[in-house]
Amino acid sequence: MASDAPTEPAADPLTSWVERARAGDATAFHGLYLRTRKQVHHTLYRLIGTNADMEDLVQQVYLQLLTALRAFRGDAQFSTFLYRVCANVALMHLRKRQRHPEELTDAPLDLVAGEDADPERAARLRQAAGLCALALDQLAPKKRVVFVYHELLGLMPEEIALALDVPVNTVRSRLHHARLEFAKAAAQWMDPEQRHGA
Repeated sequence: MASDAPTEPAADPLTSWVERARAGDATAFHGLYLRTRKQVHHTLYRLIGTNADMEDLVQQVYLQLLTALRAFRGDAQFSTFLYRVCANVALMHLRKRQRHPEELTDAPLDLVAGEDADPERAARLRQAAGLCALALDQLAPKKRVVFVYHELLGLMPEEIALALDVPVNTVRSRLHHARLEFAKAAAQWMDPEQRHGA
């Protein structure tokens, strides 16, 4: 007979690696790097788009993480803490980058799947990815981070609030405005007459 008792949340598989890395174990930190690098790369790619300096940005995340780990107390999942560090690096990069639309040279990796099976569909997806990137470039950095974390990475507002260390109402407000601005920008890029103010 099944028990009605609430189940315990799944343990974070990275906990032991994090604890050892916090204690100064360089081997554990390298193990943490190997186990999270793909997530960090994917997150940064979603936050800033295609970038020639992506490897440098990934390294910046781990350089910041090396120091930031001292402040990690385990109150949340380590992945949430990692999202915070990724957001910090992405925000610094986005603020430095010139605010003009950039040509998307590569479609997101998950949109390329099945390209050989249906080239026409792949072309449509690539075009959609390009429009998405152009619209994202119109968002202010803080709104962009919230939008990407919610709409592209599937985080709930409460998770984003924890990751960014801001009130959940701030997240909801930024997300609301980001959605409106994204929709407006996407519509303009799909309609050349709107884009040129015709």
